[in-house]
Amino acid sequence: MNTLVLIVNYGFVFENHPEIRSNGALTKADAGKLAEACKKSGIAIVPEIDLLGHQSWASESGALLAAYPEFDETPLVKFPEKYVWPNTDGLYCKSYCPLHPDVHKIIFDLIDEVCDAFGAVSFHGGMDEVFYIGESKCPRCSGKDKAELLAGEITAIRNHLAEKGRRLWIWGDRLIDGRTTGIGEWEGSYNSTYRAVDLIPKDVLICDWHYERADQTAVYFAMKGFDVASCPWNNAASAVQQADDMIRFRERSTTEMKDHFRGVIQTIWSGSGQFLDRFYGKKQEKGEKSEVNCFKALFEVRGA
Repeated sequence: MNTLVLIVNYGFVFENHPEIRSNGALTKADAGKLAEACKKSGIAIVPEIDLLGHQSWASESGALLAAYPEFDETPLVKFPEKYVWPNTDGLYCKSYCPLHPDVHKIIFDLIDEVCDAFGAVSFHGGMDEVFYIGESKCPRCSGKDKAELLAGEITAIRNHLAEKGRRLWIWGDRLIDGRTTGIGEWEGSYNSTYRAVDLIPKDVLICDWHYERADQTAVYFAMKGFDVASCPWNNAASAVQQADDMIRFRERSTTEMKDHFRGVIQTIWSGSGQFLDRFYGKKQEKGEKSEVNCFKALFEVRGA
């Protein structure tokens, strides 16, 4: 285990943009302590801010849209008093408009400040589950190709990071054709963004998440020229298969492809405190599917 991806989002005390902040925000000093602890253990830390999509949750805007509502891709879609899914507006999470003339100045400032605080050479931009993009009622995006919009946003963020010697990581679901593969609209795209896979720089690292099955899309991304990591969650059998597949892909690939298979990233969605309490037995696991059991299974099967 040599890498920690830490979702920071807007839970940071931004000095450049103090108007953007979530509850429980980390300080620059907190980031330095985490970075130092990782360094002592030989672990690279990769901070994450969810960009483009995931700008709201249920019936509340995230800190970016709360501070800058003009960035909203779908301002006409109002939050319901009681959120349910599915809904007539197709509201899962809001997106910011990638073509708003002021959005990148803010986004780039946030990225730089977080990366500087953690001393990070890689940055995870999220960009998963983007359902709102190129909406017909957006005065800037209407009529635009959704794949080109996604590719443009990925490329803009990648280029900004590259100017300072940093690398962009993203989730891979929007780059998979969800219908043709049968993978579906969550782990793949139903709104034609998948064609962006041929439009973005090849040095973007793809985090290829699949939680129920060990879908072998890592091979697809490697064949496109990307470095890729498989990402399980709470299904131990699937996680072990993904780890075995990653090793098999390396062994059976050409010299040109084998180094693209970068390993496995165990995802944790319960919060680090809850995970650690269950990991150390302070709280009991509930049910067969478990992040903790999945995590332990990955190491047990490798004899670690």
